[in-house]
Amino acid sequence: MAVPTVDDTAAFLREFGLHDDDGGLATRDGGRQVELVHGPTRRLLRLGVGAQDGDDIARLAARVRAWSDDAVLDERAGDDPVLMVREPATGLVVEVTVAPPLADGVAPPAVNAPGGVVARRDRPTDSVLADGGVEVSNLTHLVYGSPDQPTTLRFFTEALGFEVSDEVPGIIAFARCGEVHHNLAVQAAPVAYVHHIAFEVDGVDEVVRGGTAMVAADPERQVWGVGRHAIGSNWFWYLREPSGTFIEYAADIDRISRQDLYRPKEWSGHEFIYSFGPPLPAEFLEPRDLADLIAST
Repeated sequence: MAVPTVDDTAAFLREFGLHDDDGGLATRDGGRQVELVHGPTRRLLRLGVGAQDGDDIARLAARVRAWSDDAVLDERAGDDPVLMVREPATGLVVEVTVAPPLADGVAPPAVNAPGGVVARRDRPTDSVLADGGVEVSNLTHLVYGSPDQPTTLRFFTEALGFEVSDEVPGIIAFARCGEVHHNLAVQAAPVAYVHHIAFEVDGVDEVVRGGTAMVAADPERQVWGVGRHAIGSNWFWYLREPSGTFIEYAADIDRISRQDLYRPKEWSGHEFIYSFGPPLPAEFLEPRDLADLIAST
């Protein structure tokens, strides 16, 4: 991602819970997942997608060429196969490489419930015992605005094989390339830009601990949270990094094992955004730098 102040954004992400790794920024379970370069405005330059193996990459290359031969920028086989494609509506470069699947993750915390359901005895909860900052597990999803939302969505679903989990037609579609409810959401927007990037943590305790610490250090970072989304069901807390992109702590997001087993609700209006939490800020729907992003195109 291009940002005007690389050092400031990198410092924010380190404080948020990422760490340096070979010139990029890494998560605990996902490895290096963020690369920052200088640019006059914030802009997503490349999106990485993980495939299971080289055969999958070859199949995807054939699928993309059948969709549009012009979309393929590069294809390399061998020990480190790579497929580079370009999304036609926004020009976003998507790089498909072989990536090991994430582990199932840390077991959910032992939660004592009312009515005698006791899962934890004789010790405080892990969130009380935790020492130091939050360590994020992985980059779980991003929300990408497109001025031609239907075309961008078709590219990811028809050419790259993403599946739509939930959709508010004409507004936003939540798509995935694994079990997580959405790895990419494509929303209608007047200009191509990243609305937010979400990093998964081990539970709601980490969402609250992380968000509280980040806002305590700088109240200007606060955007929205803590709350729980409707679509995807995850806990959230949104913060603003120095270039203007929203960065989300996320936990307990829906998993979908098979497309035919998932029965989404028919969403309408803005009810899909959240089930409970603080009032929705106007900035979440229209980021404060949106006019500048439009002017820069």
